Amino acid sequence: MATLNRVLDPRAAGAKRLVGKVAIVTGSGQGHGRATAKRLAEEGASIMVVDRFEQGGIRSRDELREAGVNAELFIGDVGSADTAKALMKATKDKFGKIDILVNNVGGAMYQSRQGWEFSPQELIDNVNNSLWTCLWNCWAVMSYMVEQRSGSIINFGSHAVRGTGRLGYAAAKGGVMAITTSLALEAAPYNVRVNCVVPHLSTRPEGDTLIARVPGAPVPAGGAGRDATKQLTNANMTPIPMNRPGTPEEVAAAVAFFASDDSSFTTAEIMCVGGGAFCQL
Repeated sequence: MATLNRVLDPRAAGAKRLVGKVAIVTGSGQGHGRATAKRLAEEGASIMVVDRFEQGGIRSRDELREAGVNAELFIGDVGSADTAKALMKATKDKFGKIDILVNNVGGAMYQSRQGWEFSPQELIDNVNNSLWTCLWNCWAVMSYMVEQRSGSIINFGSHAVRGTGRLGYAAAKGGVMAITTSLALEAAPYNVRVNCVVPHLSTRPEGDTLIARVPGAPVPAGGAGRDATKQLTNANMTPIPMNRPGTPEEVAAAVAFFASDDSSFTTAEIMCVGGGAFCQL
């Protein structure tokens, strides 16, 4: 692996737990995915950057390459079985193996409201965006990880499962948590671990957000999460005892733990990274 020319994530504090590993990070063009790609790369991993939005994907890939990281790019919507299969094949062809899969892509779509006030299509869109993207990737990667008898899958859950105003999204993320606990039991005999991190409200750096979760919708002014502090008292959201938003880098640190051998005897776990907010079903 090439020597890094600059620090991508100072929270890594010199750790190199992922040297020689290959990681796929979905939705890595911005937000939690972008921060996660940087953290895993800082710890030594080669990265397959995955995004449906080419501009964000290119930005993340180029940031990694400028730091000396072995990084490639896959553009596509992983909400279908065929695209997920193509992603795994492309990664294996380019890097020779797949050690880590981070299913970050997803997010709540449409304005918060009572569950019955969403249209059928809006509920379907939320499930497609946050459940199928995780399920198809898990399904597609397992044959590679089973064959090599090793691997770590990290899914992204949500505190929405104990919140209101996001029924379709909450259903999808509840499903992601179920995928985690069920698949972990099936995969354990093959030395493949499946865990889940659960972010909460997060701030984002200026300019990080390039595309909205709803295709065609305008990007929030100043980037998503810029008004996160104002949302701390939102009655629809799980309260945060630490009384502040998190950061994508704090979530990425939890992902790095699950990706590394520091968690070699940990599987089927759901880790809430939400300042003390309770996220379990």
